[in-house]
This record gives sequence, structure tokens and C-alpha cells, in this order.
Amino acid sequence: MLAALCLAAVALLSAGCGGEDPAQSAVTGSELTVYSSMPLEGPDRRAALDVLRGERMALREAGGAVGRYRVRLVSLDAATEKAARWDPAQISENARRAAKDPAAVAYVGEFHTGSSAISVPLLNEAGILQLSPTDSAMSLTQRTLAVPDSPAKYYPKAEEYGRTFARLVPGDRAQVAALLDYMRRERVERLMVLSDEDPIGLAYALALRPALAHRYGIALADRQDVDPHQQDPRDLIAKIQEARVDAVLYAGQAHEGAIRLWQDLSVAEPSMKLFAPGSLVDRPFLAAVGAAAGATYVTRPLQGLRAYPPAAARFARAYERLHGRAPEPEALYGYEAMKAILAAIGTAAEAAGERSLDRADVVRAFRGIRREQTVLGDYELLPGGDPSPHRYGAWRVLDGRLRYVHRLDG
Repeated sequence: MLAALCLAAVALLSAGCGGEDPAQSAVTGSELTVYSSMPLEGPDRRAALDVLRGERMALREAGGAVGRYRVRLVSLDAATEKAARWDPAQISENARRAAKDPAAVAYVGEFHTGSSAISVPLLNEAGILQLSPTDSAMSLTQRTLAVPDSPAKYYPKAEEYGRTFARLVPGDRAQVAALLDYMRRERVERLMVLSDEDPIGLAYALALRPALAHRYGIALADRQDVDPHQQDPRDLIAKIQEARVDAVLYAGQAHEGAIRLWQDLSVAEPSMKLFAPGSLVDRPFLAAVGAAAGATYVTRPLQGLRAYPPAAARFARAYERLHGRAPEPEALYGYEAMKAILAAIGTAAEAAGERSLDRADVVRAFRGIRREQTVLGDYELLPGGDPSPHRYGAWRVLDGRLRYVHRLDG
């Protein structure tokens, strides 16, 4: 399924904006619109809904306004009932709608790793600031051989607007270091990397070079390709056993063949540690791995709620009073996304003075933004759109869900 979605995304990117003229950059009137594109159906509905709720809480705290401007939040569903998860065509439609809205100045999205590749070019064409709470795909901000011409291919109007995309989680190149840190803490000495044609996973595999692994005291024994159409993993397991490794990093799609490999490998080699980045191990995968869950180690650019600063605890209490349950960690990123966007609007409006606010003003105000004492802690956005410092969490699988263990260095 992920392979099909990636192919669909490439097709949509190739189509560009379909010849449509983007909306005018200058905003007329005193009302501004911020769009939110989250998958509100499917396996990640709960976490995606928490992102949206965090956005709404931040806007409510601001009184729905910044200076002389009223700010309206428009929620769009990035999923469809037919797909039962995020849908490339729906994301394209969401981005086009925002691009056509003359009052639109910002867009919060997307949620899943790699899904922003669809909306970034469309919003860059229109000069609209895009802030993703959770998409860590390497190619959006950094060059990777897994995606030719990245990241320039995503910014067709770079000369006019610069890069219009930023995110609140670090890119996946830094997550490679977090994975190695996790392995070192788990006393991994010899590692095999598994990858397939999935560009997100391949980017991990290409970034994990032998010299980098060596810095963490880990020998990179080999890299093997996983055939997503092969249901019988016995040959691949035999190669893993021959390599005499004590851990495997899986950088590929969450398909049925991968699940079978995960299950059979844990039976064939009970002491083997199985590592994966959270972006490639979705909820259905976690629910299906069964007994292999005990051997599964996952990194995410998110931490457990208690690992965040005091401001996050205050937010969590307010969230629970409103919604009757504790928030998922993703809610913090929706909240901070809206807070940061409102701050950028305020800075842009002050710089504009009496003239009408321009979308480009908001993009410029957001570049290099520094935020202190937020629910995520202190951070700044680097020129490419990635945050600094890098924060990651080590996670394990329990009862089909990810459970936070400790913080990692990325």
C-alpha cells in the first residue's frame, strides 16, 4: 500500500499545479486563514485528531486574533474512507484549496512521513508557509540519493519565495544517529541493514554508512534487499544468520512480507534485536508482529509526555479537562505549530505596518524563528527548515502499541 501511495505521490508531483494560477500573494481584508491537513480517518486518527485539537487550543488561547487580524482555522481531512488512511489525491486537493484562498497565509500539514511531498510544491507555488508537526522525510529539506533532485524538486518557486516548508521534528538523517545511539545503548556490536524500494526507507539505508556506524562501536556487516512481493523469508533469514549479526535494522515498507520476516526472524533468532524508525512501522504493523514485539526497538522524533518540559504538563492538564483523556504526544506539536505560526503572523504584521499583509511576509518572518519555553522546549528553525536541537525517543512495543523508554541523542 505504501508503495502505491508513493507512486501516486510522484505522479501528482509531476503534474505540478495543473496549470492553475495561484492566488494573489497580498491578503486583502482583516481575516486570515490557517489550514490544517490531518488524516482524521484510519489507524492514526487518534494522534492526528490530537494535533488538530492542539492547534485549536493554541488559537483559542490567542483569542482567535493577532493584532488587527482575525485568524480562522480550517480543518481538512487528509484521509478518505476508501483509502482508510491518508490519500495522496486528497492531500493534493487540500493543498490546492489553500492555494486558491486569498486569505490563506499558513498550512499545518502533513502528518505522515513523506506525505508532505505532495503538498509542498503546490503550496510553494502559492508562496504559503507550510509547517509540518510530524513529517520527518529526509528529502524535503536535505539531499538524498533515494529521491533524485531532492530537495530542490519540491520548491518550484524557490527563487521567488525561497523554501516555504518547515517542520517541528528533525529530519530522518538525524534519526539515523538516534538509531545508532539506541543500538549502542543496547550493546549491539554487529548490524545488518534491510531495505526495499521504498524511498523513505532507502534514505535511511544510504545514510547509515559503515564509518558512521563505527563511531558508535558498531560494525555494519551487510545490507540486503527485501522483496516486498516475497512472502517466504527463509532465504533472507539464512543470509542474516550467516552474517552472524546481533541486530537488524529494517528500513522498508510495512507490507505483509515484512511482517512475516519480522515474525519468523524472531523465532529463528530469539536473541536478535530488531530495530526500525517509527515512520516505517505503523500501527497495523505493530499489532501484527505478535511475539516479535518483545525484540522490537523503535525510534521516533517524539518522546513520552513526561519527558517534555513543564509547559507540556500544563498543556496536558488543560487538554484532559477539555477532552476527558490525556493527549498523545503529537498534540504538543499541533499546539506549538499554531503558536509558532501566530508568532510569525504577528512579526510579519508589525513589519508590514499600514500596508496589506503579504504571504511572503509570513514566510520571511518564520525563517530562522527562535522559540523559547514552549511545550517542546527551546528550539530554532535552521535555514533548510529543520529544528535544532534534535530530540528523539527510544520506544518498545507492548500490546500492539509503542511505549516510551528514554530519550536519545540524534
